[in-house]
Amino acid sequence: MTSEVSLPQKQSSHTIEQISIYDVRTNCQCRLILLALSIAVFLLPFSDFVYLPALTQIERDMNTSDAVVEDSVSVYLFMGGISSLFWGSISDRYGRKLTLIVSLSLFATTSIVCIRAANVILLVFSRAIQGATISAPLVIGQAIIADIYPEKKRGSAAGWFFLPFNIGPIGGPLLGGPLSSAFTWHSTFVLLAIFSICAIILILVLVPETHQYYIKEQFHKTNPDKRIIDVEFSNPTQFKNPLKAVAYLYDLTILPYIAVAAATSATLASTETLFPVYLGKNPYNFSQTTIGLLYVPSGIVLFISSLLGGWLSDLASVYYSHKRCLEGRVVPNLILSTLTPIGLLIFGWSVQCNAHISVVIVGLCIASCGQALFEPCASAYLTAKKQSDAGTVSAANVCLDLCASGVLVSIGVPLTGVIGSGAYFSLLAALTLMSIVPVGVIVYNSIKRASYSIGEYDAIVSELDPANENTKLRK
Repeated sequence: MTSEVSLPQKQSSHTIEQISIYDVRTNCQCRLILLALSIAVFLLPFSDFVYLPALTQIERDMNTSDAVVEDSVSVYLFMGGISSLFWGSISDRYGRKLTLIVSLSLFATTSIVCIRAANVILLVFSRAIQGATISAPLVIGQAIIADIYPEKKRGSAAGWFFLPFNIGPIGGPLLGGPLSSAFTWHSTFVLLAIFSICAIILILVLVPETHQYYIKEQFHKTNPDKRIIDVEFSNPTQFKNPLKAVAYLYDLTILPYIAVAAATSATLASTETLFPVYLGKNPYNFSQTTIGLLYVPSGIVLFISSLLGGWLSDLASVYYSHKRCLEGRVVPNLILSTLTPIGLLIFGWSVQCNAHISVVIVGLCIASCGQALFEPCASAYLTAKKQSDAGTVSAANVCLDLCASGVLVSIGVPLTGVIGSGAYFSLLAALTLMSIVPVGVIVYNSIKRASYSIGEYDAIVSELDPANENTKLRK
């Protein structure tokens, strides 16, 4: 998007070319940035799931209970959720790239500490620090997408970004099981340390600073004959209060969408965590290697659904753009998110009734589909709604998502032992549906108001100028 403006001066006219912030990079550069971010964000779920097959081995080696070892999983998620509140504000103040490198460096360091952990206290503590550091790519990655992609292309970009994130829970057990069996559980953390160092190198090489304010200032210095016209960021000299992200959890234009994203993601996290528990017992009695392979179908569904969800979101954004209704972009994704409660019901009751393993996998796949379809849509909507606070609003989204996942992972095993898997997953399905319905009402009313406003505007224009061609075309 370019235009030219002639500015009168005392001695001569000087032409200033106006361009969009989204045109300062080529499509190839944007894709490379997205690739590096996707690899970095893969670490968050991968790190959570890669050592699940080795929990029994860790329990035996450290002479502790299974409850304490499993607490390392929930602590990891909780710390990721809480720390995400800070990463958005830090990246807004000090830049995206520097914050990413610092967080990944801390993650690599704590991975090395986990390798050398001599007792379960040090292991749990190190896992907590890991969770606190690795949530940064998930928060900052969404902010960078908002920095480099315009609103109409943001859904598809988010779909690619969340693609590795969604298949991380699948790849974790697939690699973690054979690795821990062959080289003990320490090898999983060796892998994480190597992976995080590779991610740091990719960020250093492929990801420049993308914060729109800094890019605008740098661009104007190096291109005095050009001006960027569509940057909403003010000078970020002041560090924003991290609790500002919490305030978005009270904003009724933001909270309902975050609630759906958190509900679908947290219930799926609980399902994926309980999946190996159920399949390792009667009547299934599958080995860890086989269980890892049984994650593959849901991984394929997550892969396809993430891309489809981003594409549908952008398609809806274009369709509703003439009504100037940002909420319109969530319509198809919100409808399809109802697949998650359906899948949860199938999964829970098929396990309780000892159904064939294929039915259990179908339930997991359907639940995965609903979650992956809505996730990129939610990210695109939130960052478009709060462009100047993209990092902060993404932090609020990640915080509720990971904290809710931590809660459900913590209570999943004991609660299913008391009420059964069927009742437990029925509760999760009801929780998810209760989050979806209010958003449906909000979106419907928003579209209705937008249509009414456009109709009023057209009526006024028609009265003033009956021959107006734009009005005729809309009619």
